[in-house]
Amino acid sequence: MKKLLFILIVALAVVSASFAAEVKPMAMKNSAVGGAALNVYTPGVEGGEGVNNVGLLIRTWGKVTAVDAENSVFFISDGTARVDGSGNTGLRVRFDSLAEGVTITPPAVGSFVAITAISSTAVADGKIYSCLRPRSQDDIIVF
Repeated sequence: MKKLLFILIVALAVVSASFAAEVKPMAMKNSAVGGAALNVYTPGVEGGEGVNNVGLLIRTWGKVTAVDAENSVFFISDGTARVDGSGNTGLRVRFDSLAEGVTITPPAVGSFVAITAISSTAVADGKIYSCLRPRSQDDIIVF
């Protein structure tokens, strides 16, 4: 019994230690966010290039091209001219459905930002587009 208890304590310590490290975001240009199809069952995003990265923590940057605070969205562009069916140029950044008590104030149009966010998707006109989901205001750095 003592041996089993010791093994259990060691296993818990190993599991706890493995979750202690901070996850670092993967840096990528706007056109790579979302990526191409993973397989026949996991489509990529419209105009996606490179490895599928939906669900990963990423960091990208660009100029704020539009803000729609009423719908909790803004767009950034690094010059790759992404579009998502909304009529705005740039990569969509959504800041709704955040954790309780968390709010995000969008940056002003024309400002330059670096954003750490979850690579996600949005559907418009039956097409899958890239979308960023920052976790908090700390994920948006305005230069």
